[in-house]
Amino acid sequence: MYFKRILVALDGTKTAEKTLPIAECMAGAAETQLLLVSICDPKPKITDERQKYLDIKAAELQAKGIKSSGKMFCGELLPLILKCIRDNDIDLLCVASHGYTGIKKMVLGSVSEKLIKSTNLPVLLVKDGYDADKAAFGNILLPLDGSLFSEACLKQVSVLARDFKSKLTLLVVIQPPCIPSDRSPSIQPSWDEYYQALLEELKQQAQAYLERLTGELRENGIETEFRMEVSDNIPETILSTAEDINASLISFTTHNRSGIEKWYYGSVAAGLIENSPRPMLLWRNSI
Repeated sequence: MYFKRILVALDGTKTAEKTLPIAECMAGAAETQLLLVSICDPKPKITDERQKYLDIKAAELQAKGIKSSGKMFCGELLPLILKCIRDNDIDLLCVASHGYTGIKKMVLGSVSEKLIKSTNLPVLLVKDGYDADKAAFGNILLPLDGSLFSEACLKQVSVLARDFKSKLTLLVVIQPPCIPSDRSPSIQPSWDEYYQALLEELKQQAQAYLERLTGELRENGIETEFRMEVSDNIPETILSTAEDINASLISFTTHNRSGIEKWYYGSVAAGLIENSPRPMLLWRNSI
């Protein structure tokens, strides 16, 4: 199993508990341990109830043969979670998003978003509307853009696919080629012919790229297929593909970038994080 020590952030809500079936599935190997962590206000009644809650959840997991323990801390959530990650050699963080929007999101902020931005660990993010009964990783969707950045998590995802005997679907979303609007109509080939030629070239490049990766993965015993889609809305296309193949997990690399590159890549990740009803496994890449 790729992950040995998994931190599951719980706050006593049913939404946060939706991370547990997935974490439990990932902890199927005997050497994997789950650490259930909760941060709350330093009030005796609250702390006593929260620790009792964590002990009950840990006991339920232990009854299933899963190594687990619960730790409760009082104080500011973000620094305490990060300290707990460092002190316990955590290699995966599991968090749930309550899906706040509008004014509530502006005022409260997104705890899960802050955690994602504050750690270099892979993060398993589960959304509020997720059906926890569908935790098995039957089909993992991995969006790629042809870059080494997007491929940074390919090795890790292939290990997960092998461990869970999952089907891995690779997806490339081809953005329609841009042609200068001032191109003269008299120039040959025509605008439409030139557009189609460029698009066909992009499709051929994506086809060769996906066939190469798919072949390598299949040689390693991983059931793999690939898809190509043409769209100028990458997040929406990824989500519609996930719906079409009934993906149980979307996994992708997030980019630590700045300026215009941060805007481009960040917008894709943000669109997925904001709108996906399916669990997402986010891998940080600082290249």
